[in-house]
Amino acid sequence: MTIEPKIRDISTDETLEVCARQIIVNYFHQMMSYKEGAKDGSDIEFVHEMRVTSRRLRAAMDNFADCFPEKSFKKQYKKIKLITQTMGTVRDLDVLIARFENELSTLPKIEQSDIRKLVEHLKQEHEAARKPMLKLFAELEETGFEKKFLAFFQVP
Repeated sequence: MTIEPKIRDISTDETLEVCARQIIVNYFHQMMSYKEGAKDGSDIEFVHEMRVTSRRLRAAMDNFADCFPEKSFKKQYKKIKLITQTMGTVRDLDVLIARFENELSTLPKIEQSDIRKLVEHLKQEHEAARKPMLKLFAELEETGFEKKFLAFFQVP
């Protein structure tokens, strides 16, 4: 499921800015490759992978921030940070639900009923947490975020 970024042709002959752009664009493509699966919601690993990759992207952006105009860069960075935060809320609930569902069969019958109620409550919270994620994806699509991000970071 994990798609490793394909960062090719980085050489010592390139400027730091060119290398930074290539690394950032590759992480961005990797992150966005999980979006449809995250939207679908049938496999929790898409949310996990998108969140992990968004964190890697932010780390790369942190490392290379000095290569870009501050104001424009911060605007892009804030959107990626918002993606990470939104995905984190959904992911945390995915982990809790999976953990309780896995442990359910190991518990005494008397405790299973309470845990099932807890899981149902967590699933309701999960559905509520998915709404802001889906809204964010819709807003990103409506505003052309992906195109603007890539236009800003593409290697000239």
